[in-house]
Amino acid sequence: METKKDKIKSLSREQLAGLITKSRDSKKRDIERVARTSNAFSQSFSQQRQWFMEQFMNGGVFNVPQSYRLKGDIRLDILEDVLNAVVEKHESLRTVFNTIDYIPSQIIKPYERFQLDIIHLEESDPSLRAAKIKEMNSEIARRPFDLTVGPLWRFYVLILSEEEIVLTLSLHHIICDGWSFGVIMNEIAGAYRDRLHGQATRSLLQVQYVDYSEWQRKRIEGGQLDDQLEYWIGKLKDAPKAIHLPYDYRRGSTQTYRGRTEYFFIETEAVKAMSDRCVQMNGSMYHMMMSALTLLMHGYSLDNKLCIGTPVANRNQLELEKLIGLFINTVVIQSEIASSMTFAELFTQVRDHCMEAFNHAEIPFEQVVTGLDIERQMQHSPVFQVLYVQTEESMLSVSIPGIEVEVLPVSVETAQFDLSLYATILKNGISAGFEYNTDLFAQDTILQMIEDFKLLIQLITENPDRTIGEFVSSLSRKKVVMTVVSSFESGPVGEPMEFWLDKLRIDYKLQFAPYSQVFQQLIDDTGLLCRSSQGIGILLLRLEDWIQGMDAKDARLEAVLTDNANRFIQYACSFVNKHQSKVILYLCPASDKVNQMNETKRLIQQSEQKIAAECAKNGNISVLHGDEIAVKYKLSEYNDGLGDEEGHVPYLREYYTAMGTELVMSIYNTALQSTG
Repeated sequence: METKKDKIKSLSREQLAGLITKSRDSKKRDIERVARTSNAFSQSFSQQRQWFMEQFMNGGVFNVPQSYRLKGDIRLDILEDVLNAVVEKHESLRTVFNTIDYIPSQIIKPYERFQLDIIHLEESDPSLRAAKIKEMNSEIARRPFDLTVGPLWRFYVLILSEEEIVLTLSLHHIICDGWSFGVIMNEIAGAYRDRLHGQATRSLLQVQYVDYSEWQRKRIEGGQLDDQLEYWIGKLKDAPKAIHLPYDYRRGSTQTYRGRTEYFFIETEAVKAMSDRCVQMNGSMYHMMMSALTLLMHGYSLDNKLCIGTPVANRNQLELEKLIGLFINTVVIQSEIASSMTFAELFTQVRDHCMEAFNHAEIPFEQVVTGLDIERQMQHSPVFQVLYVQTEESMLSVSIPGIEVEVLPVSVETAQFDLSLYATILKNGISAGFEYNTDLFAQDTILQMIEDFKLLIQLITENPDRTIGEFVSSLSRKKVVMTVVSSFESGPVGEPMEFWLDKLRIDYKLQFAPYSQVFQQLIDDTGLLCRSSQGIGILLLRLEDWIQGMDAKDARLEAVLTDNANRFIQYACSFVNKHQSKVILYLCPASDKVNQMNETKRLIQQSEQKIAAECAKNGNISVLHGDEIAVKYKLSEYNDGLGDEEGHVPYLREYYTAMGTELVMSIYNTALQSTG
């Protein structure tokens, strides 16, 4: 199959020149410079979000650091001059934020020369120097900024020797994004080269960040991006509120941002195999990594629909490519996964969704959230809680004459999302790290997650045509999905089940199908029970619900019960045999009303005995008898006639508690033990 790269290679010189010209022309220069009659301007939509978040969570959470080790003949005086030139040139580095007439605004301050902050580490023990650099960088990166005063950056030089320093930059996210560091370092490199050759060139920018802010606001308020907003509202209107990951700790009432990062490396050989598969599946390494992460998240959550956020540069105009500022936007890649589909099918879905998302990436994510009109949760970020970020080595590389430059990782010990995967594609492999919220995950969980991710990469490249279910079965830590299907309203059983599942430290996802759908759930492949067949099915069956509305003297009563009992046995056994699923069948007690009707009671007991006997023959079905459990817990009164009549909630709280307790004990002692 001919790839895009092959097509480009086959172009003539004239055709290639035309393609480049067309690409440049597509980045139309239509951003006008705003009159500088005042030093105060409207914030961009991304800045507004950062400003809002900063009011609730200060303390360096939104700092963006980068650190570089420089080796060679380094002139600190020139380095200081060129950094001053960068600050003078870019208004964003001289911007502070405050409210003017109750409107959040960005305010440009005049340039003032500054001196580099220098820390001497020459005398430190060389064996402890790496740890000292890490400690100093973390301290610099975590130190909070005052958005109203500024400056919103810090430039530090750690001197290790006459020919070796560390340059550490820490900026607040409200004035920069990841791309901005490439702009900063390229400007440093260019100006440094010029100064070495005695050239003091000073180039001016056609537009600045505030010009972009005004341009963006006019486009959005003028309705030019309404089609993109409509696309996202349609795409995400049924998105799940949250992903069900195997958290080690219960989520608090408000989102926290404490975090850390565990790093890992994917070797050259594995990356080569991944790249070859990408070519075969007509996609890129980005699509491969995003698909693998999606598979991992599905394997851990067993959610059939999940959302992962990913940033886009959002610098579609030529003028924006060399600006320092917050242009980045976030889009959501939503996937729908079935255990029967292959990874190759998932890859194609993710690839196509990515292409769609990037074609609708200009509308700010905050506008999308507002348009969705979803209930805001203080416990977690809206729409998605997992993020994927990919960068290329070329974005980090910089060339300064006579100086060797190496990028150093900086730990800020924060996490803006529950979980984020950062990956840098290098010439000799992939350098990656999982950033995670330490109030939700233990370190051991993330370390195991890394091993599972690397295992999935290996299995994917070996055979992408294996099913999702097969890949999931290879994971070490899996969440147990429990699907409750009942003939009445069973919601109250959830609380006691969750209590005991937490007590027994079982990683679970508890979900409820709409009640009165017992037969449908057993036979409908699109139903909740079938879609979660790798988990444990819990069938709560009260046989009198089959004859609701029928008179006790109705001659058809016995026929209906017999027919439904036979169909239930057939469907239940067929379901577990087809899916190799584990099912707990709980035969629930009859109501007081039925217990007073001797013949009806006899017929129900007769059908119950038949169902219990036939289902018990299947090794994947465990049968619990509700009457026996009532006796065990000494519940002489447990039926709720009024609740049954008004809301189809037939039992008192005490009985639901006993029911939930016995279900969890059965799950723990039988279903979980037999599945390993």
